[in-house]
Amino acid sequence: MRDWIVVRWLYLLGCFVIYKLRLLGKVKFKGLTYIYVEKGASLIFKGGKTIINNSSVSNLFGLYQRTIFYVKQNARIIIGESCGISGTSFCARESIVVGDRVQIGANCKIMDNDMHSLDPQDRAYDNRNTIKTSPVVIGDDCFIGANSILLKGTTLGKNVIVGAGSVVHGKFPDNVIIAGNPAKIIRMRK
Repeated sequence: MRDWIVVRWLYLLGCFVIYKLRLLGKVKFKGLTYIYVEKGASLIFKGGKTIINNSSVSNLFGLYQRTIFYVKQNARIIIGESCGISGTSFCARESIVVGDRVQIGANCKIMDNDMHSLDPQDRAYDNRNTIKTSPVVIGDDCFIGANSILLKGTTLGKNVIVGAGSVVHGKFPDNVIIAGNPAKIIRMRK
């Protein structure tokens, strides 16, 4: 059992090194990032200067987890230029697109699906074919506060601020501040 754990750890480390070499100049990893990309799926970093924070000293707010990119078969995650991401989980079964210069605070969750079927029988038999999906789009220059959750079908316009701990679902226009559970527009930005 212990040998299997060592082999798995070395495999994950190897995957990290391969992705890191491929992304050299585009992404700076501070700490270990978990990357799961299934066959036919894609994880794309569009440009340079993106930083992925995963260590306790890279984000002093306190990270509960490392950044996780989980991209299911035929899905995609696209991250724009000059983004900052701290201990965030991404789970794509269809599409998650993050614009340029987006800052995502510590311990956020971004998913374009329900993660499990809403039908109890499908959950009991682990039937994942009925899981509902809808793309997530985050516009340029957005700021997502720590511990926020962005659910399937969320679209944030440009320059949107999401208050810490918000649960976001729906479409929001440019230049607004949103917060709460469920997140609502608090005011327009100047």
